[in-house]
Amino acid sequence: MQGPRSARWTVLAALAVPGVAWAEPPAHPPGPGELVGPDYVDHHQRPPEYDDPNLVVPPSSGADPDYPLAVGFTPADPSNYTNGGIVSYDYVVVHTMQGYYAGSISWFQNPAANVSAHYVMRSADGEVTQMVRDDDRAWHVGNSNSYALGIEHEGFVAETGWYTWETYLSSARLTRWLCEQHGIPVSRDHIVGHVELPNQTHTDPGPLWDWELYMALVRDVVPQGEIHGVVVDRSRACELTTTASTWIKATLEDAAELADDQRCQVPAGTTLRVLHQSPDMAGHARLSFDTGGSPCAGALAQEGYAWLGDLETSCDPAAVAAEGASVTLDGTTTLDVDGEGRFVLGGVAQGQHGLEVSADGFLDGGAMVDVAVYPGARLVIALDPVGSGDETGGSEDTGGDEGPIDGTGDPPGGTGMTSGDDLPADDDPSAGSEDEGGRALPPGFGEGEDAGCGCAQRGRPPGLAWGFPLLVLGLRRRSRRGRN
Repeated sequence: MQGPRSARWTVLAALAVPGVAWAEPPAHPPGPGELVGPDYVDHHQRPPEYDDPNLVVPPSSGADPDYPLAVGFTPADPSNYTNGGIVSYDYVVVHTMQGYYAGSISWFQNPAANVSAHYVMRSADGEVTQMVRDDDRAWHVGNSNSYALGIEHEGFVAETGWYTWETYLSSARLTRWLCEQHGIPVSRDHIVGHVELPNQTHTDPGPLWDWELYMALVRDVVPQGEIHGVVVDRSRACELTTTASTWIKATLEDAAELADDQRCQVPAGTTLRVLHQSPDMAGHARLSFDTGGSPCAGALAQEGYAWLGDLETSCDPAAVAAEGASVTLDGTTTLDVDGEGRFVLGGVAQGQHGLEVSADGFLDGGAMVDVAVYPGARLVIALDPVGSGDETGGSEDTGGDEGPIDGTGDPPGGTGMTSGDDLPADDDPSAGSEDEGGRALPPGFGEGEDAGCGCAQRGRPPGLAWGFPLLVLGLRRRSRRGRN
């Protein structure tokens, strides 16, 4: 079950196959001649009745899925996968069903199908159903099945409109969860399209799948049971000036796809006062605004996404960090922030937790953080220096009344994800893609226009306004002790 997801913030993924005997797994991922038993590739030659968009989704078995955000476990027919057949976890594979959600679930349950995937996803809302356990070998990528986990996305490769924002968000969370659970590197060498694995006849997910956006979202997820944050000095907030009329948006979607309360047009020459700026996310940055630092109203006064090409400069995280700050969780676990004000708290159980932040020369802060089952929580914490003029123990909050802070990272329409610069180095794309072991694709495979891949990356034209919801937390101050 998914944990509570309050949207209020202050300032800031065992039946044997008949006739198939699975031997002890070899010490290395097997080649095509080493596989024991059938190892089918998924195919789309379903009987016509399975391609009816009005089919009812088959009911869940009632068993708990592996992935905590899946709506249920609806098992594929045991003749359509290999029990216990995963040898190693090296890839998460993105598929397109060439069909509909309910029809694909029903087809995987048909013993005549000889096909399955671990997870299937609905386009409209990103709903996830698990059909094969993570440690069983689904039949989805032929001779790569024994070391690949597969996600089937509803839709058709050649049709627009199927890869929705909800699909990207939900799929990114699932992929990151699978990577964290099974030690799969968070890189494009290991998060691949069906077309990109050897000896495949499929072209999915095709050229309409936005890999740049998808990988930005995958890297942005806070892993399960973690709190990622950054502590900044409000008095050193950076100022960014817009060089063209641009949008501040609640998500990485095109501004035309957003409601009026999810987008705010900002004229050229506008100065934005920013407490934290994320790394590049598909040509955009997530901006955490100081109180009054954004000309926009509502949630966009606290957080939003802006096109990097429309900003004159960028924020230096080290220059804004609250030097020497420490963070204490539940009064017991204390750690110091790094030179850019960042911290990561791991092993955090679901539920509410007390967080205290202190630093010499700053007013102390404290709040309750509500951590969901998954994803983890992301915080941007602004501290006020002693003597800043706030006689009540800190600068005024913009979030209203006292109360728990939702650690899911989900404002309305939000994501529960953290910026890439808050991730450990192994998850940072700048740290390289082949330093964690496992089978990897050749460098750059599938990313060029002439690579033979249906999912070549596409550059973004100037002004294309994609965004991603931002979270900012400014802790309500409980005392104004200064430290020497």
